[in-house]
Amino acid sequence: MTDHLFKSQARVLDEDLSGSASTAGADALLAEIVVLERVPARRRLFAPRRALLGLAAAAVLAGAIVVGPSLLGTENERVYASQAVTIDRQDDQYVFYFTDDDPDPGELRKALRQVGLDNVTVTLFPVSPQEKNPVFGWEKTDPDARAEFTGSDCATRVSHCLTSFSVSADIEGPAEVRLGRPARPGEKYGHPAQASWPGEALGGIELKGRTAGEAERVVREHRLKVSYALDWPLPGDKNGFSVETDVPAARIDANWTVSSAETYNDGVIVLHVTPGPGATRPAGS
Repeated sequence: MTDHLFKSQARVLDEDLSGSASTAGADALLAEIVVLERVPARRRLFAPRRALLGLAAAAVLAGAIVVGPSLLGTENERVYASQAVTIDRQDDQYVFYFTDDDPDPGELRKALRQVGLDNVTVTLFPVSPQEKNPVFGWEKTDPDARAEFTGSDCATRVSHCLTSFSVSADIEGPAEVRLGRPARPGEKYGHPAQASWPGEALGGIELKGRTAGEAERVVREHRLKVSYALDWPLPGDKNGFSVETDVPAARIDANWTVSSAETYNDGVIVLHVTPGPGATRPAGS
């Protein structure tokens, strides 16, 4: 895999995911930006037109956004603490614990300098308040560095901790860690949410499995706009698909099937559609 995974057409295969579960000694996983699809057999990469995305997985690779379980350790040494963030040293990593879901950027820079991570930046971006899993990702220039989501159960280590991640203590060169935070009312998401989730634009209305024409009518009945993406099955016997974004409505057959509907809380529903038999695949997809 490459270090830069945010592409307009990306791919993911089952074999890419095999053996990628996170461990304390593993480098992270997966690419993408997978929709938080609840069907584990169908994985996809997605580079949306306006934001980062994530992947149902257990670890992170450079450039990826990931949704993962806890890797929280216990044998830590406290090296920094403030009202917003606490830092422990655990073996060859620093572990960051956040007690503020939207900490002051200046406070974060101060904390990073305190432990010698001057070239590392931490960016928190808005995600749906309905999102049940953490959204985490990072980009780096040091091929040996790693970063991992370490768990929302971090309050067992630091009182009132909301979320936590770790990063290599000896990381070289610039790097950016990105961590989802609950969006404020009316704030556009930096990671897609399923439009049918309770509290979202089409809460309780499932569009998956409907025809594109029917799904579009439902969206417009709710006075929302429609954007299209095509989920192209990978050639041969490969189990997976690539995503073509910002597809003009003129290329969508009303009888094709919707595979998912996503929202960025901006009044637009992104309908992911599976092309029907005979559909022409764009060059390079």
